[in-house]
Amino acid sequence: MSKFAVNKPTDSTTSNDNALVQTRGKNKRVGIAVRLSHDDWHRATEFAMREQTSLQRLLVAGISELLKQRGLPPLTGD
Repeated sequence: MSKFAVNKPTDSTTSNDNALVQTRGKNKRVGIAVRLSHDDWHRATEFAMREQTSLQRLLVAGISELLKQRGLPPLTGD
């Protein structure tokens, strides 16, 4: 549980504006976990197979569509 605690930055990690040092999500791509019930996972997987695509592409397309509906730019999906 200690990895979930927010620690005060030490002198070596503080900057002029006292911002926290980013330790996650520094690479070009970031992995996330999506938790689904077994039935929902099965339905989503079958749908992806019928659409001849991946769950990754379906998720990016779905989020992008929601963003566009709100007048925001879609995800790039890169």
